[in-house]
Amino acid sequence: MKPFIFQHGTTPWPAELTLLHVYAIVDLESNPELGQLIKEVRAATQGAPLAHIGNDWFHITLYQHAAKPADQVTAAERHTLHAHLQQHLSHIAPFTVTVGPALTYPSGLLLDLHPDEPLNALRRAVEDSAAVALDAADNTYDTGVLHLTESYATAEVSLPQLHQIQRELRRVRPSHAPLHINRVDVVDVTANTQATTITWTSLATILLGSPGTPCLLYTSEAAI
Repeated sequence: MKPFIFQHGTTPWPAELTLLHVYAIVDLESNPELGQLIKEVRAATQGAPLAHIGNDWFHITLYQHAAKPADQVTAAERHTLHAHLQQHLSHIAPFTVTVGPALTYPSGLLLDLHPDEPLNALRRAVEDSAAVALDAADNTYDTGVLHLTESYATAEVSLPQLHQIQRELRRVRPSHAPLHINRVDVVDVTANTQATTITWTSLATILLGSPGTPCLLYTSEAAI
């Protein structure tokens, strides 16, 4: 395990760059079993060189617009994106997935998500909306297998240390929890490589399965 490097498309994320993303934001208060699972994962990995995500700032990354900085995405493009998201997501009903178990990966800890299909359908709808609204059919950022990041590695971990972390994670019980997904958020995101955090500004919330207009939000930045 090595220190996490935030990615802008296929390259490291430059300092001070802000990028438009679409997230499925995770509300732990509405998903208390998941909150308990995360609490147990943190306890199991206490002392490990990991920057844990704050309770209020868990999210699933569905899309990153890597083509240009967020301040170059025009108001017209944003409104078009919101409209297309509303159209596409009105046909996707809220759904529940299973989160867990917690897994080590090369630069941190993640929580697996299952089943894949409802999440992939949601991602496709977001990507299709962005491809039209932002001319982003060839976007370079790959979200990979969708997951919930629990923490970012802040230092290199030796193989014996990694094995110890994996043994402790195996002891976390229950190892799974439900997560209900009923919205996506359009956010502008900035990475802080020194603090191993990102900040975001929420710009719009689109409810799944709703034919209405997006709920536009203008909030302060929040560290995760």
